[in-house]
Amino acid sequence: MTTAVLFGVGAMGGRLLRVLEADYPSIEIVAAIDTDAAKIGRTLADVTGYQRFGGVKIVGDLVTALADLPKRPDVLVHMTESKPHLIKEQLLAALNTGLNVVSAAESMFYPGLRYGEFAEALDSAARANGVSITGTGINPGFSYDVLPLVLARGTSAVTRLTIRRCIDVTGTGPGDIEHVGYGLTPEEFNRRIADGRVEGHMGAPESLTRIADALNLEIDEITEAWDLETADFEVDSGDPTLGVLPPGRVIGITQRARALHQGSEVISTSLAMYYQPEKFNLVEEDRIEIEGAMPVMMSIKPAMQSLFGAANIMANTIVPLAAAEPGLVSPLDLPTGGTVRGVARYAVDPSRQAKPGYLPVSRKV
Repeated sequence: MTTAVLFGVGAMGGRLLRVLEADYPSIEIVAAIDTDAAKIGRTLADVTGYQRFGGVKIVGDLVTALADLPKRPDVLVHMTESKPHLIKEQLLAALNTGLNVVSAAESMFYPGLRYGEFAEALDSAARANGVSITGTGINPGFSYDVLPLVLARGTSAVTRLTIRRCIDVTGTGPGDIEHVGYGLTPEEFNRRIADGRVEGHMGAPESLTRIADALNLEIDEITEAWDLETADFEVDSGDPTLGVLPPGRVIGITQRARALHQGSEVISTSLAMYYQPEKFNLVEEDRIEIEGAMPVMMSIKPAMQSLFGAANIMANTIVPLAAAEPGLVSPLDLPTGGTVRGVARYAVDPSRQAKPGYLPVSRKV
């Protein structure tokens, strides 16, 4: 059994509990943390409605969470904020307590690219305490990087990749709302893009550089652009803090990123993030096209869900991370198959006769 502490009982944390309630019998949540005073002292069942770990009480800090546990848990599942300066001390505290950490923060997927000092501090703390830390989710962590690289295993001499993703973000939590820019006026959105307060999807440059690394593609610059969408009708954000957005507010963003070499496009991504995209004649889809010795094209309709998909990726990372070598770990280096969900294995059943076209099997604990 792998034991875990849940840090962040918001939109993502609730979906992780949904995942674990339906699957993953080898993972157990033994403590929960949230900084929201309205949640502290309540149980996970009270806040989320999920029952498997429903009796666990939410506390306000890591020290309190660990105080009454009979032994140190294996992993802290971190689902609070995305920006390095907001999460650095949370992550270091967990590492210095001797916990492995898997974070949903986009900045944790490949922090060494843009946040070198942050990455070095985490790597040093993890190694000093003999634990591992990584960041993953649906994107980055799957749709923009792991999945394209799995598909690219089936071809060679890759020259170009195109990734298109359109998703419904209804119900996303305050952390994402703040850095993506939903609910703003167009004028305020553009001001915040210009001064860096709004970044949209965080992690496209990291995904593009990791793909280029893995496939030996030469790039020398990455560009990003943001197109916004407003509506002339009210749109429900699905989040209680943002509520129903009046006409004229940002309810959709399409973020385009391009990796170039000497001015020519090598990798391109497009991510359309909308509340209720069907109202704008958009189709939810993940689409990957790889140009190489054998062209590869894959489409997933509807697209992998943003929050629920990320929660599933996180659940699949918990056990492999606990077994990883100490230090800052890339999710690309963890087993593609993720966490083994069962506690038994199948084998040939010797009590029944095998014959051509028929193989009896049974589960062995």
